[in-house]
Amino acid sequence: MIIFDTNAVNLLPHDGPRADIIRKLRQSGHHRVAVPWMVLEEMAAHQAKHYPAKYQTVMNSLAKLREVLPWELKSTLEPLDVERLLNHWRGLYGDIFEVIETSGEVARRALAREAMALPPAKRGGDHSEGARDVAIWFSILEFLKENPDEQVCFVTNNTKDFGNGVDYPYPMNEDVEGLQDRITRLSDFDAVVSAFTKTVSGKDAEAVADELLRSLPVRSGVAQTAVEVLTSASGFVGLGAADTAVRWSGWFASPEVELLAVTDVTGHEIEGDVWYTANARWLLYGLAFDGDEANPGYTACVWETKVLFSARDGDEMPTLLAPKEPETPDASDLASMEILKRLKTRVAGVTRRAMSEWLQGTSAAENLFSKELLDSLDVAGSLRRSFSEALLPQRDIAAFQRSLGEQLAQSVDLTGLNRSMSERLFANIDFDGVRRSLTAAMPKLDIAAMLPRIDFTGIAGVTGAAGDDVDDEEDDLDGQLSFDDDRDEPDGEDGTPDVDPSKG
Repeated sequence: MIIFDTNAVNLLPHDGPRADIIRKLRQSGHHRVAVPWMVLEEMAAHQAKHYPAKYQTVMNSLAKLREVLPWELKSTLEPLDVERLLNHWRGLYGDIFEVIETSGEVARRALAREAMALPPAKRGGDHSEGARDVAIWFSILEFLKENPDEQVCFVTNNTKDFGNGVDYPYPMNEDVEGLQDRITRLSDFDAVVSAFTKTVSGKDAEAVADELLRSLPVRSGVAQTAVEVLTSASGFVGLGAADTAVRWSGWFASPEVELLAVTDVTGHEIEGDVWYTANARWLLYGLAFDGDEANPGYTACVWETKVLFSARDGDEMPTLLAPKEPETPDASDLASMEILKRLKTRVAGVTRRAMSEWLQGTSAAENLFSKELLDSLDVAGSLRRSFSEALLPQRDIAAFQRSLGEQLAQSVDLTGLNRSMSERLFANIDFDGVRRSLTAAMPKLDIAAMLPRIDFTGIAGVTGAAGDDVDDEEDDLDGQLSFDDDRDEPDGEDGTPDVDPSKG
């Protein structure tokens, strides 16, 4: 465990090379890198401590401006919120370091030690000081006691208060009794780099970086991260489908991604594993919102990020660090435009596949509906009775049509059908397709024109076509009928289908 004192990481840029090395050390799995909670608070405080004074300076300037204006000044300043700024820096540094918590017992002991002005606290003129140093010291000791298998490297140049790492003043010598062999000391950040890392050739790093960052898993990870982090109420500028500038505020779905360039690659070998950081420029293309979430449009942008990654096979995905705001692609850059052309082609292919899968799913839903409808109809019985009752010797087609409609209507379980539709069917079923499916299911009869027209969006009943009454005393037809498929040109001269006498 490498534990930093405040002086070793004070005002650490969260996106700078020192922070990158700390991330490499942590992600290597060979080392833990931490700060005590008190150090985290000091780091955040050092970044935010000038905020109240600068805020008040602006307020004073606004007050002076109001004094000389003959109208009301409309400019306003958001309320002073120190805690918001502190939380911002706590979050940034909390992503870089593991944090060793300071217990309530440690805090009480630190205050008591300061009251006595005993090391690492001290007396300053007529008062005691150093409770924060004592809290840091006690946090390290508490960590060692709770983790008996851990070794600690404490990084600090404050030898005046914390000693030289070999000899400790009273009562620190008693604090560390039994733990001396588990604590080592380094003076600053450069000493950590020298002790735990080895610089790797830039050329080797560039080749590895280029190959890894062009891989599909990495590009997919970049696309997903873009969806999560690239959102803005004010919007970004991109290149629209017509190669004109457009504003967009967020991705509708994961965009297609290609690597444009890798620069500033540095590598460090940590315990036999090589970790790299690099600046990567990505070209992104896909559907993005332009403020109207109901109407996304195709947009292209260039996104630059810093990337932390390892060359080990099977290692975790690279980490995107310090992403910048996306920019508009340079239309005069022929190489970028050629890559964008490929992305557009790829997106078009994805869209076609998605539509095909959707249509297949719709067809499956239609088939399900057809089955549900057919299961609820006594088709065979209805048709047999309709032929017997409606098709008289004089072949009264109008009566047959009406009777068939009535029989179908009587055999439909409307309640069950409605329930089945509500529970199992999609809202966008092509019901004309269902009607065609019913027709195709009965190839010997062209009954499409005879079926009652059903309003599937709100079934209230099924009615047959209007026609003359059927004489129930007429004889049944025992034979089979053969209908011509062309309903516009009846077979018989009297406008009725022919009956084959040989078949009844």
